[in-house]
Amino acid sequence: MRARLASLFLLSSFAAIPLAYAQEAPKQSQDGNIVVTGQAQKPIKKAQRYIRQVLDTQDGQLARFIDPVCPLVIGLPERFKASIEDRIRTVGSATSVRMAKEKCEPNLMIVFAEDSDALIQLMRKRRNAAFTNLDDGALRDAFQKGPIHAWRLVVTRDEVGNISTGNDDPDYPPMMEGDTQAVTINAVVVMDRKVALGKSVRQLGDYVVMRTLVGAKPPAKGSIASASILSLFDPNVAPPPTEITDMDLGLLAGLYHLRNPNEQASDQAWRISRGMVSGKQR
Repeated sequence: MRARLASLFLLSSFAAIPLAYAQEAPKQSQDGNIVVTGQAQKPIKKAQRYIRQVLDTQDGQLARFIDPVCPLVIGLPERFKASIEDRIRTVGSATSVRMAKEKCEPNLMIVFAEDSDALIQLMRKRRNAAFTNLDDGALRDAFQKGPIHAWRLVVTRDEVGNISTGNDDPDYPPMMEGDTQAVTINAVVVMDRKVALGKSVRQLGDYVVMRTLVGAKPPAKGSIASASILSLFDPNVAPPPTEITDMDLGLLAGLYHLRNPNEQASDQAWRISRGMVSGKQR
């Protein structure tokens, strides 16, 4: 399934973003690593509200990558492309996300397009393999009009590695062995270049981290109650965060530190929120 993302290359002949595009180095500690700080003071209600706003915790499970993550940016000059990919790797590694080595098969792709709606429509017309096996919710995310399209291929995987997608024949469902968990196989973000202009590579990389590694998204109505990089394109939030926030990092780290990924989403969200408040991931 991961290899299907390579089909996007065929549709990615985009011009480079102008040189005025902002470039910033990732904020790091003296030893070169991102430091997850500030989680201990988050009130539990605030953390729970934030999670409810950016994630669907009502059904199923919260999905995360199990296989190493290999990011790829398309549609930017090499120096910006490399900076965003490096930022994703830096933040992911700091929060226990397994990151693939260089020269890997991409399973996390960020495409900067002149017109994202037009690109998605072209891909849809050509039955692009990036949409294969997506459930109804992911297809809605992919096809919804707007400057940013973000979706993930999420499957159910059992203890021995058997996989079930959201499109299985209900009359002949696959046999699953033991406990199962929701697993992200790949993730894609397609973004208009015009909305990216003026944003730093740090902001864009951190925004993509939350949309892909976590599956979080801004609420459909209203703004997020807590400071979050997911507000990067919210016109009601000015100025937007300059980088991923402590609340975002708490959610990301909590998701990838879950010891029991087989629980229901509501229970997982509760454990993550407790870890965000205590500073200890459960």
